Amino acid sequence: MATMITSECINCGACEPECPNTAIYQGGVPWELNGVTHPPLAQDVFYIVPEKCTECVGFHDHEACAAVCPVDACVPDPSRPETEEALIARSKQLHPDMEFPADFPSRFREGTAAAGVPAAEAKVEATPETKAEVAPTPAAATAPPPPKPPAPSPAPKAASARPEKPVAGPKATPAAKPAPAPRAEKTFPSELPMSFEVAAALVRRGVGEASPGLKWLCALAQPVLGALPFAQKQVLEKAVADRRFFTAAGATGVNALHNMLLYPVIVAVIGAVVFGREVFSEHLNWFIFLGMVLAAIESIWRMREGFQGRPVEEIVYRGALYGLPLAPLVGPMVERLKPHEAQGRVGQDGFRTAQFDEKIERERRYGEVYRLHQEANGFLIEFEFPRQVPQSAIKEELGVPDEMPDYDYELSLQNGYFIVKGKVTDPKLRKVAAVSPAFPPDFTTNIPLPGRVAGFRHRFRDKTLEVALPKRV
Repeated sequence: MATMITSECINCGACEPECPNTAIYQGGVPWELNGVTHPPLAQDVFYIVPEKCTECVGFHDHEACAAVCPVDACVPDPSRPETEEALIARSKQLHPDMEFPADFPSRFREGTAAAGVPAAEAKVEATPETKAEVAPTPAAATAPPPPKPPAPSPAPKAASARPEKPVAGPKATPAAKPAPAPRAEKTFPSELPMSFEVAAALVRRGVGEASPGLKWLCALAQPVLGALPFAQKQVLEKAVADRRFFTAAGATGVNALHNMLLYPVIVAVIGAVVFGREVFSEHLNWFIFLGMVLAAIESIWRMREGFQGRPVEEIVYRGALYGLPLAPLVGPMVERLKPHEAQGRVGQDGFRTAQFDEKIERERRYGEVYRLHQEANGFLIEFEFPRQVPQSAIKEELGVPDEMPDYDYELSLQNGYFIVKGKVTDPKLRKVAAVSPAFPPDFTTNIPLPGRVAGFRHRFRDKTLEVALPKRV
């Protein structure tokens, strides 16, 4: 089956240069949920063209992209099962100038790594010494042997099937890396009937570039939006993310020109009410002039840093006089567009010696290290469990290792809180907790949620609990 890149891709780019077929590209791909195809979740993730993927058959005894992926995002695609014969035929089609020996490297075979490595080295240095080393390999054994075995000639020819340096052996089995979860997957009430990847995609859906409607709305409403306070204009600028449509500086300038017309009209209307019809005679010019002076004075006051020659990043583009009553009316829309900072407690490393724990580990044992990210359609939580057992004399006596075993945990949603309960289950470790300071054997953490959610889906790996909580529609 062809290889695919999952949504866990972090866009590190390590896989792209390793592919011998140049089948890995950067760019978003559509995704499907309940039979409905959706646009790409991101524009810079990597993906594999299945028509060019050979699972490295003919080049490596493993998939090179999976071997170098730091997050194990390169996995077999269950919807595209393919045989070794079909994959080697594709390799020959993609590389017509290369020769593949009968014992070509393949992940479908056992022990083919040694067959390909010496052949490539013999291609690079065809000296009598290297030929003597290649002689015992299976690749050389398949060739008809000469009268004496010192240097079989077919070995250098087989080297053309090995165009790249082999990846180190330990990386050849990336499937063993996600196995730090020997525990059975737990389910809890309010858990959604979907995978964590799908739930996280639902939460993040819509994150990224603003819609065309929002862009044009902000562009056309600049004469009015430019009157808002500077903080609100900054939020709109970040939400639009396209300087051709809206910027705080541009909107303020357009609003200043708009006020040069608006203020004379307002002053003229006030004059008409106060002075009667006389305003439409010789007094009209004076009222128009007064309105323009007021607009000019206000513009200078609003952008005074720019007139003082300060750098652009230090200029504050303030709001107009009528922007103060306008701000509460636009506030709800601006608040929805405002990017939310991660909430929670992020542990900090503190004083450390052989006798004292790291501060971040102490906080993890109390369940205080987590981050809550508010996304477009819900929330994502990253909760860190302890990683190291604190030092103590009883720890050495009981033979407890330094690495903290996985906690047992319970998850629930109650009254707008996401509740995490952690518990030490190892009896020896509970004895260590009984005599060690700052080591409670159990903890309960209540994480307040900023909005209502439909449920949650969690994933536990590498002592980190990840939770996706889609909003309730």
